[in-house]
This record gives sequence, structure tokens and C-alpha cells, in this order.
Amino acid sequence: MKKLLLLLTSIAVLGFTSCGPVNDTGDIQVQTPSKTSVLSASAAEESVDTFSDSDYEYTIQDVRNLQDFLLNRPTEADLTGKPYDLTGDDRWDVFDLCLMKRIVFTEPKTSSTLVIYFSRTGNTEKIAEYLVELTDADSYVIEAAVPYSDNDIKYQTDCRANKEQNDKTVRPEIADPIESIDSYDTIFLGYPIWWGQEPRIIDTFLESYDFSDKTVIPFCTSASSGIATSEKNISELVPIGNQLAGRRFPANATKDDVKAWYETLPLKQEKSETKLLISVGDKQLTATLADNSSVQALVDLLQKGDITIDMSDYSNFEKVGELPESLPKNDEQIDTDYGDLILYQGNKFVIYYDKNSWNFTKLGHIDNITQGELKAILGEGDVTVTLSLKQ
Repeated sequence: MKKLLLLLTSIAVLGFTSCGPVNDTGDIQVQTPSKTSVLSASAAEESVDTFSDSDYEYTIQDVRNLQDFLLNRPTEADLTGKPYDLTGDDRWDVFDLCLMKRIVFTEPKTSSTLVIYFSRTGNTEKIAEYLVELTDADSYVIEAAVPYSDNDIKYQTDCRANKEQNDKTVRPEIADPIESIDSYDTIFLGYPIWWGQEPRIIDTFLESYDFSDKTVIPFCTSASSGIATSEKNISELVPIGNQLAGRRFPANATKDDVKAWYETLPLKQEKSETKLLISVGDKQLTATLADNSSVQALVDLLQKGDITIDMSDYSNFEKVGELPESLPKNDEQIDTDYGDLILYQGNKFVIYYDKNSWNFTKLGHIDNITQGELKAILGEGDVTVTLSLKQ
């Protein structure tokens, strides 16, 4: 049933791409800007389960790129080498588009930031795409169930948008609403300014979800009107955990303009986790470091260059060697386990391969290794290790 639904969806998509008719044999003739070929309905159905995964992370922008390609519309992005042949049939067609949509809209979210935007003419979309690039955020496009035509936004007429903006109770319906925003902490909310305010469809979106524990950052595009009125409207419409001051951008704003604004925002920037590499002969171990002044001093020392330490075995539970200089101590009573990295007396680096209990400073722990593997790598007696940083 799932395959049938996907196939029917694919056939529906053919209606707005440059597709040919169903031929006399019941096969679907698919035409792309570069070639025409025939894909049987049974083969299309089978391809749903046979396409191969890759390390490439598809985004909404990829969906948009492929759709534009199939519609023979120009794309700003260079699509050369893009892995858009998901069915493995050496061409791009609507079946690839359907599979890509399934991946994008069902895969788990990995970002804590979401860029949400409504864009009728593309100006706000451009700013949103810059933000996605800068923040590696997920994105969601607000689209009206009844799309806005050019006539719907003609400023000096009795147009649809004019009527909506004059009635604060209007809530235009959203097509394909996002299921949930619960997994996101920070939300950028973008829109054009219509008659000095946010479009009413933005109000529809805000009233559809819980923002009480979110950081919301508005941004807008306009020819001249500012963002202040819309910011006030948003803050009064629904409870928001923390609404930061937004920014208005003109149509010709650049990525550098967006970056300059983003860097002024009082957001907690996620630090890239520094890892410690421990080389023992031809083996390389990775360790997660603790968060204390001892570790920071060690990192500062390693940023000047790698450190090689000759280590001796002690009491059949540790290897110990002297650092080139002393580090600040953060001693506490610790029950060590194999894989623990310890600072002893401020100047001795210790790798534990068994248990002990003493008063010293923990520097970190070796990742993804068993006790037997660690003992085999460290060996018996003396050993020489080299410490370095991995960002």
C-alpha cells in the first residue's frame, strides 16, 4: 500500500513537470530537460525499495533544486555532481523527487535551530537560505493552501492581501503544516512586510504551535517599512519564551549582511568539541576531554605542538609519564576505571587500564575501547605516546 501511494504521488507530480503521456503499453513516459526515457510503473514501484543510501544529507533546498530542474526553470545553485539519481537509473525524474521528499521530510532532525519563512516574491527566501547556510539549521517554508497570485498582492488595488491585512482576525490556511517544532530551541521567523506588518499567514503559523519555551528571532524584507510593528504584533499574539530583536533586510541584502547581523545575536554558540588524540605506535586512540582549567591548560599547550611522553607501568593498573610543564590542579577523590586520563601532582599524565582510587584531577576518558583492547595497545612495561588535538 505504501508503494502504491508513493507511485500515485509520483504520477500526480508528473502533471506539473515536463512529462509525456502514458503510452499504449501502460508505461509512464518521463521527459526531463536533458533526455526522454520510459520507466515502467512496476519498475518505478520496485525502485522505492532499491535506491541506495549515501552520506549526502538532502535538504529542502535540494528538493527545490530538483523540482526546478524538472520544471526546466533556472537554478542559482550549480547542480553538477549532485547525487539526485536516487532510483539508480542514470537520470533525474519525478521518482527521484518523490524519494528525496520522503528522505527530507521523514529523517530525524539533528539541528536545534529552525529557519521558518514565508516568501511570496523570493526576497525573504534568499535571506532565509543565507541563514540556513550560516547556522546549519533545518528549514521550513510556510506556503498558503491557496497560493498568492501577482494580483493578490497589488498594493494599490482592492486585492486579497489588502483585505487580509485590514482584518486582524483573518488566518489564511497553511498548506502542508510542519508536524512539530518541539525538538527546536531557536527559531528564526522570516516574512515580507505587507502594509507595515507581518502577513496574516504568519499569525496562522504562530497560533498553531507552542513557542513558550523557544527563542524566536524575527527577520523581514521590505522596500522601506521597518520591522518594529510586526515584532510587537508577534510578541503580543502568543506566549514566547525569549523573543530577540529582529532585523529588516532590503531586497539586495547579501550573505555578508546576514552574517554580520547573526554574529551580533546573543545566542549561545555551540562550541565544537575538542578531542584528544593519543598515538601509540601505529594505533591512534581518541579521548573526550573533561571541562576544567587543567584541560584548558593542556589544550593551550598542545596548540603549540604535539607532546611525546615516555610512560612507565605502575602497579599493574596505569601508565604514567611526565608532561613538559606543570598544569593547574583540580584534584578530587576519584574512583578511576580503565580508559581514564588523569593529571597527578600537576605534571604527570596518567592512562589507567584498571581501577584505582585516589585524589587527583580527571582530564578525560578514552572513547570506544574495551579494557582488553587498551591493555593490548599499551602493552607491558614502558611505552611512548604522542598527544595531539583533534577538532
